[in-house]
Amino acid sequence: MKQGDLVVLAFPYADMTHSKWRPAVVISNERYNARANVLLAGIYSKEQPFSIPIDNKDILRGELRKLSYVSVQNIFSADKSVVKGPAGTLNASKLKEVLATVRKCF
Repeated sequence: MKQGDLVVLAFPYADMTHSKWRPAVVISNERYNARANVLLAGIYSKEQPFSIPIDNKDILRGELRKLSYVSVQNIFSADKSVVKGPAGTLNASKLKEVLATVRKCF
């Protein structure tokens, strides 16, 4: 898995009581991913605080059903074994925007 890959997994709700299959983008780099779980940011169909819009022009490979939002308020770590993908890849400029937004939050 590489930084910028779009993947699918059972994404937990904030209260951890349920999960839902949804896409996410890998935000951790390959060096990190080789030694640890992957860090992911969820992709949603509704805009949320600290989110970045993405559509099919932002994707090199794969496609989205509709305009979506990468939410940096929902970053979490997942074991690579529960991640299905990659299902696509963000282009370099959109990945740069996502990572810049993550850095602004920390």
